[in-house]
Amino acid sequence: MKSEASEAIVRGLKTAGVDLVAMLPDHGFDRVQKSIAADTRFTFVPVSNESIGVGICAGAFFGGKIPALMIPTSGFLVATWPLASLHQLWNIPLLLMIPYRGEVGDAQPVMRTYQFTTEPILRDLQIPYVIVNEVPKVEGAIKDAINSAFAWQNPICLLFAGETLR
Repeated sequence: MKSEASEAIVRGLKTAGVDLVAMLPDHGFDRVQKSIAADTRFTFVPVSNESIGVGICAGAFFGGKIPALMIPTSGFLVATWPLASLHQLWNIPLLLMIPYRGEVGDAQPVMRTYQFTTEPILRDLQIPYVIVNEVPKVEGAIKDAINSAFAWQNPICLLFAGETLR
């Protein structure tokens, strides 16, 4: 992820009031991870599995926190069951942030699958999402997603693509 996008994510999270970030370490978010881990305004929770991150964010919400979960594209598939069983069933807001891999131009062959799975699964789980392609739109997208997640009591996903990743 570009350093400008990483900085915009951190600013956007702060502006939106996010105070807990669970994250599965991922090279796509390495700069963001280091910034959040070093910033005392966030409770940073590294997780070993995406579904654990979903559970931590649910507990954090019930504890009065404003949580966000940053996971790799592949990890979204791992997180689907707890998203469906916890967040959808109990109306728990959550900001999901995922580097959207598998776009045309992504030179990693293994990533191709995600262009066929990510958006359909988000739709099937009834999780609204926005594809954020431009760095100047990152902060506003985070603020809008948090506002909607809490108003609708539902997870919202931001898929980072285009110039935010390259």
